[in-house]
Amino acid sequence: MIRIVLRLVAQEATRGDIVAQASRVPVNRLPDVTFKLKTDHNSRLHWDATSRDYLAHRPGYPDAFFSLLHHLGVGLPGQDILDLGTGTGALSVAFARRGGRVTAVDLSEGQIEAAREAAQTQGVAITFRIAPAEETGLPDHAFDVISASMCWGYFDVNRMVTEVPRLLRPGGRLLISSLLWVPGGNGIGARTNALVSVHNPEVHWRDRGDDIEVVPAWSKERFRLRTFHEFKTELPFTRESWRGRIRASKWIGAALTPKRAEAFDREHAILLEEIAPPVFAISHRITIHILEPRG
Repeated sequence: MIRIVLRLVAQEATRGDIVAQASRVPVNRLPDVTFKLKTDHNSRLHWDATSRDYLAHRPGYPDAFFSLLHHLGVGLPGQDILDLGTGTGALSVAFARRGGRVTAVDLSEGQIEAAREAAQTQGVAITFRIAPAEETGLPDHAFDVISASMCWGYFDVNRMVTEVPRLLRPGGRLLISSLLWVPGGNGIGARTNALVSVHNPEVHWRDRGDDIEVVPAWSKERFRLRTFHEFKTELPFTRESWRGRIRASKWIGAALTPKRAEAFDREHAILLEEIAPPVFAISHRITIHILEPRG
């Protein structure tokens, strides 16, 4: 069980042991905020180069995340689920293990191969497709749920606001989620971030403070926010797994040349020997947006 320590904003009522400190606010009173859109830097990322580390070291969502989704009607057995930007299958494999009929799409062939390996290891059947999220080529109204974990900001939202309703069945839901580590003070995460900034001058850390995006500007005309949740959890790492997790990040493995990424990793190893115990926890923030098309 993980304890919700931040806030929950919902249009629907939520109950259950994993929900705490809950409050409901009318959607039309939520602050106007936007998701970060695709940038030139994002278009230059090479996710194939991160696939091995991504599969081995990037942590998945905890069980309580999927328990909450189940309570909210997402990821149920028998649902047809389309996981866009699937990466190495953090959502698609988990949904398939819970009885969903899953189609997983990603533009990166290396990420799809890693996700296929994860599915085989878990003994689940998933339909994989290499394609952009904006043009999957999948049939109209074929899915009960569309999910996008840690990737919505890479998509062309001007196209997605029509593509998602095309793919969803009536009553279908769009899930957008994130799992981000929370640096603070002089801790391990903060020291790692500082080193990343030295090795990649283009780095700009997205605000991970209290200004959480609740109602995306792109959604207001075509979508309705059903529920928003935000909470923290502590995820365990070793020095080796934390190094692998950072190598798999957009600012290192996906952005730097192999030589520059290796140079960073060497310095990171030295840093962790100095400041980190063999096993430690890094605080992560989880956000969940569930939306539905209007009309």
